[in-house]
Amino acid sequence: MSLKADITNQMKEAMRAKDMDTLTTIRLVLSEIKNFEIDNGEQDDAGVQKIVGRMIKQWKDAINDYKTGGREDLVAEAQQKLNVLEKFMPEQMGEEELKKIVEETIAQVDNPQPGPVTGMVMKKVAGKADGATVSRMIRELLA
Repeated sequence: MSLKADITNQMKEAMRAKDMDTLTTIRLVLSEIKNFEIDNGEQDDAGVQKIVGRMIKQWKDAINDYKTGGREDLVAEAQQKLNVLEKFMPEQMGEEELKKIVEETIAQVDNPQPGPVTGMVMKKVAGKADGATVSRMIRELLA
């Protein structure tokens, strides 16, 4: 079953359970996917994961902004949306597993630079690790 079909099934389950918070978030995801597909054509699971990943990043940024502004009511709402979105992403790698991949990639490159190494690592982990975490780890290891 494709990820898009899985998201649609989750929407139907949320309707049956009358879970309006989850339903609203899933409808938002499906809307984002549809809008992206209008401009860029039908998306496979990897494309849908990129869209959901971008939404996760936006909600994390929003949570930080809400905390800075002292809006705890909005933090809770955004966190709930974030929890729903994270269900559609693959299991995230642990720190040790990610560090091993970063070290292997750095060892393969002559004169490693943070930018190119980050690109190589991100291709290997493909949605299983946050880009900011990868970048931070590479800078630490190259320092």
